[in-house]
Amino acid sequence: MESKAGSIIVLSGGTSSRFGADKSQAILGHQQLIHHILASVPGEFEIIVVGADPLFTGAPYRCVQENPVGGGPVAGIAAALELCESEIVGVLATDMPFAAAHMIHLLSAMTSHDDALMYVDSQGFKQPLAALYRREALESALSKIGNPHGASMRTLISHLNVHEIQMSPEIEKAMIDVDTPHDLVVAMEYLAKI
Repeated sequence: MESKAGSIIVLSGGTSSRFGADKSQAILGHQQLIHHILASVPGEFEIIVVGADPLFTGAPYRCVQENPVGGGPVAGIAAALELCESEIVGVLATDMPFAAAHMIHLLSAMTSHDDALMYVDSQGFKQPLAALYRREALESALSKIGNPHGASMRTLISHLNVHEIQMSPEIEKAMIDVDTPHDLVVAMEYLAKI
């Protein structure tokens, strides 16, 4: 297999309870939310989708599912890591359609001392679902957690040396998280402006 710059884990297996339907299938612009995300990942990155096959033809990817299904993001990351061959792993939630480019940009700031790089917003909220991680550090943190089913991202990152990057106002706008139908409207408005 050709060497890749890193692996991107796209978490698409959530319950979408606040959205009211499978939000990965929601239409943003002229394509499904998950297709929008997959199309935004540069070709030098390996893509691993956690969840159902998105039937995307624009880039190669592999699919995996946490077992049992519905285990949450940490369980999804654990399942995907079994397929990862890269030292650097990006984790991206399927409901953050404009985050990929900003997340990948964090690569330039990563040092040998960092287990993870993630943005922090103006309210001090860390964004672990649009962040870069060292694979070995993730594997070590997962081993400390034990069973990943139902574990929180907060618990996972508590075992990591996280390098926090303050979001600029522009990046904060791009980190739209589509949790509700109203959020999708906001994302459509943002898309129309870029």
